[in-house]
Amino acid sequence: MYDLHAHILPGVDDGAKTVEDTIAMARVAAENGTLEMLCTPHRKDITENFSVAYVQELVEKMNRELQAQNIGLKFLVGMENHLDIDLPAEFTAGRALRINGSRYALVELPFFGKANFIEDTLFKIQLQGITPVLAHPERLECFQQEPDLLAKFVESGMLSQVTAGSVVGHFGEKVKKITNNMLRCGLVHILSSDTHFPHGPRSPKLPPGRDAAALIVGEERARAMVVDTPRAVLRNEIVKVPSPSEAVEPKKKWWKLGRG
Repeated sequence: MYDLHAHILPGVDDGAKTVEDTIAMARVAAENGTLEMLCTPHRKDITENFSVAYVQELVEKMNRELQAQNIGLKFLVGMENHLDIDLPAEFTAGRALRINGSRYALVELPFFGKANFIEDTLFKIQLQGITPVLAHPERLECFQQEPDLLAKFVESGMLSQVTAGSVVGHFGEKVKKITNNMLRCGLVHILSSDTHFPHGPRSPKLPPGRDAAALIVGEERARAMVVDTPRAVLRNEIVKVPSPSEAVEPKKKWWKLGRG
């Protein structure tokens, strides 16, 4: 499996604090079948306290440590890029990072509210030849309050990355229900851990989320969310996903599917 969202680098954000934490998380990920993990420290933390060069060097250092300890996991360079009006310019300047140097970038929208610059800024990013992979939309207020917005972004060519723990209820029943409806309607393309700790609800274990998703969308589609699609993104391949409208009955709102 391939994990595209992980706060596993030591001492750079609110994830792993020490090298020992990183190794413990990596060991759990490898034992649960993850082969490659994208390291995605928050752009804000890196910009304010470190540098892109530091992140790149740290990933190399941690990969050497993983090899020394015979942990079958490879780290790759990425970033969780919070969306603000400066993000297009930050990509141009190289201070915002794409996913493994590909055409894709992990983009996090604000957790609360809907800023008036969101749609225009995402469009500008696409004009740069970058495909936004929207981080954990199921946990964001703008999509919870305006469900059609995610479908609109997917229709325009963006991908969505849902947290595996959301499928099994680690973020509450409301988020679980929203996630399951997104799954039913073809609005989930990638499941990632968003890991912060080796154990608990923010662990790097992907199988529980994959298995729960399989009960909704079937084994093949669930497998694609943790293997085929994230691997294609890491390899800079073109990912084609069906329109979400194809998964919804005519004249029926997608977020009402599954309601009693």
